[in-house]
Amino acid sequence: MRYHSALWIAALAGDVLLASSSRAQTAVPPDHTATYRADSLRLSGRPWHAAETLLAAARRDPNPNAFLICEGAKAEVHAKRYEHARTLLAGQPWLLDYLDGEALAVLAQAELGVGRFAEAAAHFQMARARAPAGRVPLLAVRAGVAFDAAGQADSAAAAFAAARAGGKLASIDNWLRVRQARVTRDTASAGQLLADLPAPAARDVPVARARSLLLAGDTTRALEAFATAGKEGSLDATRLALATGDSARARTLLYGLLARDPLSDEAAAAVSLARGPLPPRTADEHVAMGRALNRRTSLRDARIHVERALRARDSSAATLLLYGELLVSSGRLRDAVRAFAAAARDSAARPLATYRRARVLVRLGDSTAVTALSGFVERYPTDSAAPGALYILGDLQDSRDDWVQAGRWYGELIKRYPADARASLGRFRLAAYAEATGHPDSAASLYQSEIGAAGPQRTAARFWLGKMAEVRGDSAQARSIWLALAREDSLGYYGMRARRETGLSPLAFAAPVLAATPPPADVAAGLARIDTLLLAGLDSAAQAEVRIVLAHPSADINALLAWSEGLGARGYGSAGVRLGWQAALLAPGDTRVLRAIFPWPNRAAVEAEAQEFGVDALLLAALVRQESVFDVEALSPAGARGLAQLLPSTASLMARGLDVAFYPEWITVPDLNLHLGAAHLAELLKRFGRVDAAIAAYNAGPVPVRRWLERAGAADPDRFIELIPYPETRGYVRSLLRNRELYRALYEP
Repeated sequence: MRYHSALWIAALAGDVLLASSSRAQTAVPPDHTATYRADSLRLSGRPWHAAETLLAAARRDPNPNAFLICEGAKAEVHAKRYEHARTLLAGQPWLLDYLDGEALAVLAQAELGVGRFAEAAAHFQMARARAPAGRVPLLAVRAGVAFDAAGQADSAAAAFAAARAGGKLASIDNWLRVRQARVTRDTASAGQLLADLPAPAARDVPVARARSLLLAGDTTRALEAFATAGKEGSLDATRLALATGDSARARTLLYGLLARDPLSDEAAAAVSLARGPLPPRTADEHVAMGRALNRRTSLRDARIHVERALRARDSSAATLLLYGELLVSSGRLRDAVRAFAAAARDSAARPLATYRRARVLVRLGDSTAVTALSGFVERYPTDSAAPGALYILGDLQDSRDDWVQAGRWYGELIKRYPADARASLGRFRLAAYAEATGHPDSAASLYQSEIGAAGPQRTAARFWLGKMAEVRGDSAQARSIWLALAREDSLGYYGMRARRETGLSPLAFAAPVLAATPPPADVAAGLARIDTLLLAGLDSAAQAEVRIVLAHPSADINALLAWSEGLGARGYGSAGVRLGWQAALLAPGDTRVLRAIFPWPNRAAVEAEAQEFGVDALLLAALVRQESVFDVEALSPAGARGLAQLLPSTASLMARGLDVAFYPEWITVPDLNLHLGAAHLAELLKRFGRVDAAIAAYNAGPVPVRRWLERAGAADPDRFIELIPYPETRGYVRSLLRNRELYRALYEP
């Protein structure tokens, strides 16, 4: 949940302080400590903890008063526990009279969260009738959003018109015009509202015009307008075509969307139509459905649809390749081998299918795997997968301790593809073996060849050249190499390792000069506009404003830094960091720029969770920076969510271990995600007893890390990290350890 929840709750709470006892029920809460503690937790970015604190207080009090109940409901809304909040407030005898409609507004927000749109709209309207003047326009917008979602267009149009009246929301009037137009039946009036709208609001004009046409009863023109609105209108066009009986067009639009953009939100919504009134019939439709389901980890259903396509005589290579991938993910490796072999009959797909078949044979431990991979390299030497095939051959023999054959394949890889990333890995594998068998000069030669080839690991090679010099007893040479590396790669992982090897003091920065002046006027206005959109419940519009800032970054360093800090504080962490990198082009050595690239926007929450589980707060901050860049809604291709990037299964498992109530929709609540992530990290640190292995397991899982720790030389952290076979995990561990040192230098006294 982004910053808007904190804004909304703060907006409600602000009027509490101004309300007089003569017009509101304000019984003194029986537990001052609990309410003050909850306020403190909310302000420090810990809404879930605030909700838990108030719920515990309510359980202790047999007759909780209105204040405690309403505060608890606010905390529940902030923590995304909408049904809990609704249950607390619905039916309370004091609901209508409580603090100028405050409780009604909280109840409406909870109802909106659980999809009870008509009830939410009615309660927003009731809250609006009781609210102080400052809150009335915002409540009108929220009522309009709820009426629109409930299908009550005329009421929505009236609510948006009321919100615009008086100009109190002038900063977001462009967005309100779009909202009003899309629920206006008079197409001429809608056209006037939509005329000359600037970006980014102009993006929503085509869909708004199409919705207005639909309300006016002009379904033919509405359908055409939706169809021409691009991907934003494709799902609406599908539904409209279905509603008007044009099922053929609806089917074409639906499966075109699934095939074109299977990972989009529109495709996610479209899946329900494909499971309902428009089930797939043709082979192409089954394949499109399979791709959309596969992207959403619905593996079994995806495989069923692709199998139906195959039974419908779709023997195309693209379908067979997809089927092979699904079989591999399902653990049906022998069937996958047959699928890839069938795909290889198509000459265009043959190289890819042959390579994937060989990879599966390796996983099976099949004796023909070596022949399959080496045959692929000989037949397709220019294919982009050829270096990977040679590396797998070397790794396969390496894992069997057959260094004669491993050296043969690694050597072939280095000779044929010297600048390839896999050749770099091969050099490091051979160098590690040479060092382990007492040949430091051979190892040094391999590291030097990585530098000479300008390989991707040349900085690492310089560090290890120093190690080899030390092994030979040439400490002066080692120190010279490391001092140069510490100077030239001062912010990199190996530069920091070189500092430690030479006994240099830890990295440090001069304290940034914190400007007392406010941000530039245009930045302040832009952030205020985003805040107002979030307060009004127009989250997608706020995100569009952020995209505009990213697309047209300021050329002024102070403006860039102000935007970066402001967006990070509002939960748009990745956007803030991108602007930090833009600022680095203007002032690369400025400590403020480094803080923008390595921000700590919710420091209090991170430190509190780290303390609770006995984890280094700097390590947890480094992990969050690496996992999500402090973007509270971050979503990985694998389905990991939130600040600490937890898979739902991992989050659920940790919650059970901590005896914490958990539902999947709560996974992006910032402090709950941090709470479970810190617990997971603490458990891995306890299990492995060393930081490098624990964070490797956070990325790759515990099972492979246990296997890696059994390798010769794994007791040495440097060697362990260097020989992690997964490139992503190896880079992850280096980056996270680098991040920890940067956070120490940037934020510790």
